[in-house]
Amino acid sequence: QNVVAQESAVSVLPGGSVGLSCSWTGGSVTGNNYPCWVHQTPGSTPKLAVGSTSTGNPNYRPSWTPERFTGSISGGKAILSINRAQAEDDGVYYCVLWISSAPTVLQLIAQQRH
Repeated sequence: QNVVAQESAVSVLPGGSVGLSCSWTGGSVTGNNYPCWVHQTPGSTPKLAVGSTSTGNPNYRPSWTPERFTGSISGGKAILSINRAQAEDDGVYYCVLWISSAPTVLQLIAQQRH
């Protein structure tokens, strides 16, 4: 069973830069893992910070994510870089990797009318 690993905690001063990394036990992270980073602040629902496109570009930013956030892949790891850190960047960041697995088929069975 594969395990995704991240740093347990990192610190940065306001205005500073920080990089969060994400790896997994199955080997190097590549574009085919479509890495995504999800940000959650206390009392709020998780929100996508940076994701990957269908072509494997790991730097897709939703409209609510500032350009200070950059997603990349380097050294076999997914990296989230945050520049000019601000108070609203505080919180928990989850790394999400797509790992190929056997699919689940859902079949809808129509109910017969009587």
